[in-house]
Amino acid sequence: MKKLLLSSIAFVFLLTSCGSKQKGELTGVQGKKWYPEKPYGMELIPRGSFIMGKSEEDQGKLLNAPTKTVTVRSFYMDDTEITNSEYRQFVEWVKDSIVRTKLAILADELGIGPEEGGIGDYAFKDADTTRASVYDKYMLDNYSGMGETGYEGRALSKDEDLVWDTSEYPDEYYTEIMDSIYLSEEESYNGQRTIYVKQLKYKYSWMDIEAAARASVKGNTSRKDFIRTEEVEIYPDTTVWIRDFSYSYNEPMHNDYF
Repeated sequence: MKKLLLSSIAFVFLLTSCGSKQKGELTGVQGKKWYPEKPYGMELIPRGSFIMGKSEEDQGKLLNAPTKTVTVRSFYMDDTEITNSEYRQFVEWVKDSIVRTKLAILADELGIGPEEGGIGDYAFKDADTTRASVYDKYMLDNYSGMGETGYEGRALSKDEDLVWDTSEYPDEYYTEIMDSIYLSEEESYNGQRTIYVKQLKYKYSWMDIEAAARASVKGNTSRKDFIRTEEVEIYPDTTVWIRDFSYSYNEPMHNDYF
């Protein structure tokens, strides 16, 4: 009886194993949707299209530059690209630094310090050495005046806000500096003087590593030989709205873009 029962169980197990649909094959992992990984520090710019060709009316009917629609595929862009608002803030910082530098230099030339008020409130921070640290005094004594202008490395004082209202200028020396950063009367109209934007220049330095690497083989080189200094005008050219797009009302963009 036991042998018959065991034989029946074995027969049922054999039928079950033979009826399996897998047949002993690898089936793999169940499929799912795939999403491309976004590169680090990048943002996806969706696809789009634009009209390419002449922006002006073809008066001569030459048809030498017919317009056409061009489609651009999606692409990734560095997410450190800044907005117009952020760039405007950068320009304001540069303007602030330039004005404070001019004020500090004139105060230094006149020998006016913070205790005398007026333009003296904008004197270099090291003009008052009573609160300077030992390190600041050492740097001032040993490295002051070694640059191109003689004022490199001297910290600006930002304790006082700049005064832009002409009726509140503190003294004549302050007025002289503020007058120098605006367009002349001949270049102004409707009684409005605007900032002379050609003065808004950003100066920075960088290390030419490639040149240093090539020269290191020869030897007898100094690090300062590979330090490059650049100076660029940073105010945007708003006339492009008029120059690049004809037969369109872009004057507000030119006047109010920045």
